Amino acid sequence: MNADDTPAGPERGDALEAAPVEGAPVDGDELTLDDLSDYLDRGRLPYDAAIEESPEHRRTLQALERVRALSGALIDDDAERLPAPEEGWFGSILAQVRREARAGRDIPLASPEPDVELTITEGAVRGLVREAGDSVPGVLVGRCRLVGDIGTPGAEVVIEVTISVFWGVPIADAAQQVRERIHTRLLTQTELRVTTIDVRVEDVYHPGTEQS
Repeated sequence: MNADDTPAGPERGDALEAAPVEGAPVDGDELTLDDLSDYLDRGRLPYDAAIEESPEHRRTLQALERVRALSGALIDDDAERLPAPEEGWFGSILAQVRREARAGRDIPLASPEPDVELTITEGAVRGLVREAGDSVPGVLVGRCRLVGDIGTPGAEVVIEVTISVFWGVPIADAAQQVRERIHTRLLTQTELRVTTIDVRVEDVYHPGTEQS
């Protein structure tokens, strides 16, 4: 059984779903980021099963919605003092989101039944990390890596995250909030033995520049 989804609620059990039926179609790369963006523009209508039933595509849509929300807030703020970020800057973050949404390695979960194997995918965990980091005001997660033997229960794991912080947001406070929210999310929704959460500020978006 595979937990290849990013749960929206606080309960870890919400992430579990039945394993795909043998021989069922596997998510491919035929849908581009532009395709998903267009689908979001249409209000996710008409319903597209190829998108909505794909954990990878749903994670990408969720991240795209968060990026758009932040972009909209910045554009509103621009009326008074800040220019909106250039599309290429957001595009680089979304490209990273798409790469990391893929399933990746399987991470075992404890099962109440000895003959039932439960796993959550690396992509689902990266989705949890990204969602937690993006929830900090003025922050967008860039890259997320799970370092360690995540396929072995109890193995030590290091979470490496890069973030972009917007001008005016206290950097040290933002990084600490990201670290705390990621820790809480992984503690409540996974069984990973996380020893370190390394948060590195990669970009500061400054008025009049794309990156600094």
